[in-house]
Amino acid sequence: MASMKNEGGKIHLSGPLSEWLFSSKFWFDFNARHGTMFDQFEEDDADVPIVNAIVEALDVKVSFLQNLGVSDIEFVYRWTPEQGFLKISVPRESLLSELVRFRDFLVDAAAKNHCVTLSL
Repeated sequence: MASMKNEGGKIHLSGPLSEWLFSSKFWFDFNARHGTMFDQFEEDDADVPIVNAIVEALDVKVSFLQNLGVSDIEFVYRWTPEQGFLKISVPRESLLSELVRFRDFLVDAAAKNHCVTLSL
């Protein structure tokens, strides 16, 4: 979930989108580049410059999905205690449309000069 401070606006990310962002190393790479600590099952605040940086990074993912020549995205979303893994397959278009909604939510927050709380 992401919510705007002082505004009340919220967006809930589906499990598949949230898992894909971690599985694709989106947050790992973002944290490495920006010195942030966005992590799964944690809640963190992002000020406007960081929100803008997230938007830019999401634009790269949006472009990647738009240009991907497959109808479904398959990725590892869980590891078992025996070190096995579980995969999920998600329609590319549904992942893409939700990613765009998330990006647009963040664009709106930044335009209103609002910090965002991310519960990943």
